[in-house]
Amino acid sequence: MRSKDGVQVSNYEHSTVFDSMKTIKEKIQTNYTSLQYLQTLDFFIWESLKPIATECPSLFKNYFAKVVARQTLRSSAKFTSNDRALLPVQLFNALVEENEDKAFLRIRHMYVNRGLLFGLVSFFLRTLQVYSELQFAPLKPEVRRSVMRTIELSVGLKSGGRLWNAIQQVRYWDERAIELKNKIIEKYTRMTISQAQNTYKEFNHTVSLDDVVQIYLVIVSRAIDRCDSRQGVLTTFIQNWYKSAKGEVAQLAQGHNDSSYESLIEDHGDAVHDFIGVTLPDLEQELQEHIAYAAYCADPQGIVRTVLGIPQYVSRQDRQLLEALEYEPG
Repeated sequence: MRSKDGVQVSNYEHSTVFDSMKTIKEKIQTNYTSLQYLQTLDFFIWESLKPIATECPSLFKNYFAKVVARQTLRSSAKFTSNDRALLPVQLFNALVEENEDKAFLRIRHMYVNRGLLFGLVSFFLRTLQVYSELQFAPLKPEVRRSVMRTIELSVGLKSGGRLWNAIQQVRYWDERAIELKNKIIEKYTRMTISQAQNTYKEFNHTVSLDDVVQIYLVIVSRAIDRCDSRQGVLTTFIQNWYKSAKGEVAQLAQGHNDSSYESLIEDHGDAVHDFIGVTLPDLEQELQEHIAYAAYCADPQGIVRTVLGIPQYVSRQDRQLLEALEYEPG
């Protein structure tokens, strides 16, 4: 199909997913302010992080040290809504602070983006999945205790710490945080799919509507992770991030070699590329190596590590293979 200008135009394709999302019912009916949404979300997130900081302080501090190190080494990345040049100083003050409550508060005031905070919680729960399962495993008490103690040492459980209770608290608050974030996304779903539909038409339907909608929703999730209520309204922040979504669609359109993309650039300039894509650091790989090394120190003979399946070193390729085989119940 060709337009009046002779430009090749693909047919508009309807999507059942798109139609169902248009009729989505928001679970939060009250229109709260950005400050109310984000402060409540932050409360849930930091409540899920508090047990990690309390029971496994070395793991908690090590994670944020790696965030600061990666931020320092990568000038193009920005993992905080504050001045990133302040991060090393804030981290140092937190590490030398003797009062654990004050140290926790100092790290919180680093304003690391929520995506990285969710990442630490997710890493903690996945790493300790085996530990949770051991509570009901048909093992001799002495074997179970030995294996559990090895895991406790690997995650830096403090002396007298209670890891089982920490896992339950982390899981509880993490579920609350994820549930609230999903509800916030719902508040912006109609506006987002409307923007996605306009972009779909603007690029002459060359990119699947489902793909365009997915890109826009992922961008909304990232925007929520990075929005600081001290610096503006969430709705405006999300609208600004739509430029990033449009830029990603533009890259997909380029892959289709569609002439309409060039005409769009000619009409609108390269504004579709006026964004900085933020890529999260691969901190999980480094933490896995940290835990593997700690497990090796605690069990140099490898007897318990073999039972647990904790290698001395997990390569990036091994981790990708394991993730590909991971089963996620639907």
